[in-house]
Formats: sequence, structure tokens, C-alpha cells
Amino acid sequence: MRPGRTFAAVFLAFFLMTTLTPLVGQAEAKSDTVYYIPVKGEINPAMASFISGELDAAYRNGASAVVLEISTLGGRVDSALKISEDIISSGLSTVAYIKDRAISAGVLIAISAEKVVMAPGSSIGSAETIPYTEKNISFWTGELRKVAELRGRDTQVVAAMADRDMEIPDLVERGKLLNLSTAKAIELGIADAAISSRQELNQWLGLGSARTLVAEESYQVKLAKLMTSTAVSAVLLTLGLGGIIAELFIPGFGLPGTIGLLSFGLFFAGNMLAGYAGWSAVILFVVGVILLLVELAIPGFGFPGVGGIISIFASIFMASVSAAQAVASLTIAIVLSIILTVLLFKYAPRSKYFDRLILSTQLKTEEGYVGIDDYSSLVGHEGSAVTPLRPAGTAEIDGQRMDVVTVGDYIKTGERIKVLRVEGNRIIVTKNG
Repeated sequence: MRPGRTFAAVFLAFFLMTTLTPLVGQAEAKSDTVYYIPVKGEINPAMASFISGELDAAYRNGASAVVLEISTLGGRVDSALKISEDIISSGLSTVAYIKDRAISAGVLIAISAEKVVMAPGSSIGSAETIPYTEKNISFWTGELRKVAELRGRDTQVVAAMADRDMEIPDLVERGKLLNLSTAKAIELGIADAAISSRQELNQWLGLGSARTLVAEESYQVKLAKLMTSTAVSAVLLTLGLGGIIAELFIPGFGLPGTIGLLSFGLFFAGNMLAGYAGWSAVILFVVGVILLLVELAIPGFGFPGVGGIISIFASIFMASVSAAQAVASLTIAIVLSIILTVLLFKYAPRSKYFDRLILSTQLKTEEGYVGIDDYSSLVGHEGSAVTPLRPAGTAEIDGQRMDVVTVGDYIKTGERIKVLRVEGNRIIVTKNG
């Protein structure tokens, strides 16, 4: 062989080794991992962010397949749209595994995957929007049809899951939403197979020997789920309201107020992570607290107090999952706060710590305390100014010298005065004649 041809052959072999070997390595790496991502609970911005990050991680790790394990009753449409877009544009082989239900917004996430499998006894459908309006349904069914067409699913069947005005003979009548069992979904081509376990699913994908990685839900998703539940919301609101009520009876700022503010902080933080609350709700709550503090600084109960209560309640409504949940949580919180307050005043006096809440010390005469003299009998009596009253000074009334104050007029020494009223130990007089 000529030297030139030998060199060319060696160069070609080197080129093939350096270019094809990484590709072979990538193919091998891409064939040994099935990446499972949980889609569990309410669909919200926190879940959308979590799934987006996990899809990126699966792509970087060269996962041969990504399985979205779905168990959801739905949630926010905007979050479902974001998840759908991320699944479609991920560049990954995607599978939706409906473990028990894919309801409402979960339908869009399920059909966004290339393959859909369902566990026996699971269901998919009932994807109506809330509120139910022509505009919302038109937009939502349009998105469902678009994704169904992209993935080769029956667009009419998928649209009937969201639009109650659609009728499909022998399947769903007008006025009802379509909801499919596992067997019916497979029959209609919405699902591809019935799968009972991850191992069975890996075998079905031809990846029986692949390792299985399961993504853990981020703390944002866990916190959002926990804090937005009705029970936890009610507890946080109870502690928040109870802390503020207790703080009204304690001089300064103490432990109850701290617990109250922390509880309200967790309530708003959880709902903000879930995407239900924005900074406007937090600002409105802060305004409410400030108004209540202003109310504490002035006597009586007026506009600042009413405005503060309305602002706090409005901020809670703005931050809640729904108006119904806000009413339920607030009702529970108010009832529990009243019960706690009653128990506090019933049993706290027996505690040595009660003096920190209410001053129980009595100023008794036998202990050397002297009460304020009662001058109310002087109202209407006349006298004369002993010193100039500008407006305070000394006057002689019924033969006794007393400290008095005028209603604002300057009264010269010797001028006649008359007692208008008495407020505690203040004798208020005016010029007589």
C-alpha cells in the first residue's frame, strides 16, 4: 500500500474512532436509566417549576425514558399549560403513567406525553374549567385538541372530557363530562396499555434491565401542598388570630404576637409558593396590621380598627385557594380563637403567669393607697380666681383653694368663675358673667 493511502486509512480510522465512540457511549448511557417524576396532588406553579427542573435533570443525565407518574384531581390551567409545553419540548422519550386518576388539568399533562399507560382501576377525564364560561371552555378545549392531535389521540374524545355541550353517540350525552376507565381509554386509543407496576412498565418499554431513578418532590412543592390544605390553613389562621388577640392584652410585644405573625407568614408563604397569592395580598395584610396598631393607640374603636379587620380578612381571601376554602378556614379559625380566648380568661387567673396578661394587683386603702377626691358635687358652684387662669391656675370655691382649668378663656385674678364639670381630679371652670 502506498504511503499516502496508508496515511489516509489511518486518518479515517482515527476520525471514526474519535467521532463514533462518544456517540456509542451516549447510546449506552441513554439506555440504562428510566427517570420517574411524580405529578401528585394539586397542579400549581410550584409543581410546574419542579417538573421543569426534573425534565432538565433527566435530559442532562441522558435518561432513556421519562415517566410522569400522575395522580391528580387537577389545579391551575396556566400551570398545566407550562408543564405540557415543557414535556413536549423536552427532547425526551416521555410516558404518562396514570396511577389512579388524571382529572381536570391532569388530562392535558397526560396526553402531552408520547405514550400514555394506566394502572388498572384508574381514570382520566372530567377536565371542565372553573369558572365554566364559554371563553374559558373554548380556549381550554382548543389546547386539549391541539396536544391530542400532536400526539395522535382522538381530538373529539379528549375535547368531550372538558366540554359538557359535546355529545358522542354511545359514549357521552350532552350535558355530561366524559370520564374514561382504563379499559375504555385503551379501547378509544387515549391510553396505550394497562400497567400495574414500575417494573412492568420498564419491561413494556423494553428497558427491563435499566436502573430506575425517582425524583423527590422539592421542598417548595411539599410546603405549598401542606400550607394550602384546609386543615393546616385553619390551624395557621387560628394561631395568627389568637396571637393578635392575646397581644392586645399584653403590654409591649411578646411571644403571642411573634407566634401570630409567624403563623400568618407561613400561611402567605405557602400560598405564594403554590401561586395563589401575590405580594398584593401580603401588602394588604401588613396595612391591616398597621391599622390595628393605630387603633390600639387611640381610645375607643373606630375606622382604623374596622379597616384593619377588613384588610386582614380580604388579604386572606386573596391568598386562599378559593373563596370556599377561605370561608371554611376563617370560620374554623374564628371559632377556635373565641374558644381559646374564653379558656384563657376562665383558667388563666389561676396561673401565676396571668399577671403578664392582666394586671390583678388591687390598690386597697388598708395597704396605704388613697383614692382620688370626688369633686363632682362642685358642678354649678361659683367662686373667684385667686391667680390668673391661663388656662390653669388656682381658684377659691366654697372657701377652699383648688387647682382649676378653664375651657380656654383667660381669666384675670379676682374675676368670678363657675364650675362647668369635673373630670376625675380636674375641675373645669368658665368665666361667670
